[in-house]
Amino acid sequence: MLALLEIIIILIVVACIAWAVRSARQHKQAINECALDKAWRQVLDDPHYAERRHIEERKRVVDQARHAAANR
Repeated sequence: MLALLEIIIILIVVACIAWAVRSARQHKQAINECALDKAWRQVLDDPHYAERRHIEERKRVVDQARHAAANR
């Protein structure tokens, strides 16, 4: 009888720990999603987004070409 009670208590403790870990992960995921949504709203509200994106992509291509040339 005592062993059964101990097993039940251990299972309850394990379940509580699993619930706490799951809740913490869900909270962190919700915060990350909110931050991502906020960032996308900020980017899409920028009237110069398309121009800035083109410039940044061009910089990346040029940097990759320079890096490739330096490694030859």
